[in-house]
Amino acid sequence: MSKQDLFDGFKGVSSKQWRMQIASELKTQTFETLRWMSPEGIDVVPFYHADQASPLDIPHRSGEWKIAEHIEFTEVNASSDFILKAINGGADSICLGGSYTIEQALELLKKYSDYDINWHIQLPCTESGVSKIDQLEDTLRSKLFIQLDPIGHLAKTGQWHDSPSTELELIKTRLKTSSSYQNHVSVDMALYQNAGANTAEQLALGLSHANEYLNLIDATSQLPKFVFEIAVGSDYFFEIAKIRALRWLWASLTEGLGWDNLPCHILAKTTERNKTIYDYNSNLLRGTTECMSAILGGADTIVNLPYDFQYHYPNDFGQRIARNQLLILKNESYFQAVNNPADGSYYLNDLTQKLAQKALEIFKQIEQKGGFIKCMQSEHIQSMILLSATKEQQSFDRGDMVLVGANIFVNEKEQMTSQVERLRPTAVYDSNPKSIKTSRLAAPLELSRLDKEKS
Repeated sequence: MSKQDLFDGFKGVSSKQWRMQIASELKTQTFETLRWMSPEGIDVVPFYHADQASPLDIPHRSGEWKIAEHIEFTEVNASSDFILKAINGGADSICLGGSYTIEQALELLKKYSDYDINWHIQLPCTESGVSKIDQLEDTLRSKLFIQLDPIGHLAKTGQWHDSPSTELELIKTRLKTSSSYQNHVSVDMALYQNAGANTAEQLALGLSHANEYLNLIDATSQLPKFVFEIAVGSDYFFEIAKIRALRWLWASLTEGLGWDNLPCHILAKTTERNKTIYDYNSNLLRGTTECMSAILGGADTIVNLPYDFQYHYPNDFGQRIARNQLLILKNESYFQAVNNPADGSYYLNDLTQKLAQKALEIFKQIEQKGGFIKCMQSEHIQSMILLSATKEQQSFDRGDMVLVGANIFVNEKEQMTSQVERLRPTAVYDSNPKSIKTSRLAAPLELSRLDKEKS
């Protein structure tokens, strides 16, 4: 049956007719009262219609999305046990987090060289570190995503590993080196979300961050694959649109610079910013909706951080549940069945377009000021993020932004002191004013509650 045959028996309804019907049924309310403004300044209207829609040509991910497990490195044997359980439990990829040496990472990689899984490994941008990883055989290199991101280290810590000239020259050299690695360059956008940047700012900062690396590419460079590591929050539709806008902006930027079809790989992680210690089971629900946004938005690889990540050391139960949430979405809920499920949604297309436009405006402002690195040095970027984070924190404190169990429907009898094994840092490198500080919205309330429990 053709689309024409299917709708032959129905008359078309214009957006004007819908408006009239809505106005009739609202009675005392007006149509305008249903509009709302997002923190990014995007005007969201009550309904979207085909006669106001514009189709978007957004690139899609290539192939099926991967389930990745975050393994927080402690020591080789313990981390190896978690890796084996992840692989046997259905993970397609391993993201190695925490603090580890190149030698320790290589030992883990070689232990599992016969397994058909991808690896995401953080590397310091040093000649010695890169040369050691280059010693891997080609069969293992083909499974390796290198998170080589000296600019991301600058943003996170406020300082370089060595010097900007040395590290950027090393990146430039890598871009000229043909190899079987999955990628050469990574862009840590997750930092900006976890620090409180709004959605448009995250996109703009990620684009400007990546553009610093694009400026190093010349005619002798290989065609590199960039990995964008993003954090996915709980604003369901905006997060779907964010990922779509990222692919669209990246394609537009690289095509404008003369590179057609320059690929990118989107590694999406559930955010830490909205996670709670009290009423911690709510984190399972938050993580599930965030994973759904990542899938529907078109992320290539998805990491679901454990629900107890903020206050427990790595443990079998937390890791298994986080992995199984993704396995259920993929194998029981059939979220892998369609590669482009968001295509054709008038609302998502409108959000995607508006987010991209807002992000492009901010990106141009950063570039006019000299680019990402100069704006980090002048603390323009830090100030921008801090302003947005402060507004969001105030919204949470007022109760306008809701976290169930933290600032609404609170279980006052809940005691957590005995369960807290660690507290994930709410900020990184506090002593350096030039670093971008991450924070959790519920942290001030929760620290106060923990103090009261002890007194």
